[in-house]
Amino acid sequence: MSGYTGQTPDTVARPLDWMGSMACRNKDPNLFSDPATAHDARLICIVRCRVRPACLAHVKDTEKGSGRKDRDGVVAGLTGSERWRLDPTAYRTTGDTPWLDLAVTPAPCGTYVGLLRHLWSGGLVDPDCWSDEIRRERLNNASREATAHPPKEV
Repeated sequence: MSGYTGQTPDTVARPLDWMGSMACRNKDPNLFSDPATAHDARLICIVRCRVRPACLAHVKDTEKGSGRKDRDGVVAGLTGSERWRLDPTAYRTTGDTPWLDLAVTPAPCGTYVGLLRHLWSGGLVDPDCWSDEIRRERLNNASREATAHPPKEV
């Protein structure tokens, strides 16, 4: 008789075991695919997910070389468009926005590019970058609200 008998527990780590610990695991998937809720999805990824670095490594590997249209939703705190913009291997056509090289582009903390630098590296997001993201989201919400309900002229 050879092989596994079932008496010894299987404790071998598997490459995707981290997925069982994702903060988004039991959340509504629409939260991560709707652009209107991207900020809320970022909150879950950045603030509550302890496996965000593994998720980021997985999505970088999975999407490597893909075009903009092949990436959607918020994953590891980044939108599909942001992941496309930061991926040097991404498929691009004439007229596309160029690759955002964080090694060359100044990315001080407290700026949008600074936030992207933290997220793309898999590191922690510092308070300056995070508070700037919250400020940006409030301005975006106010702008959307003003556009949806313009003041009535008298």
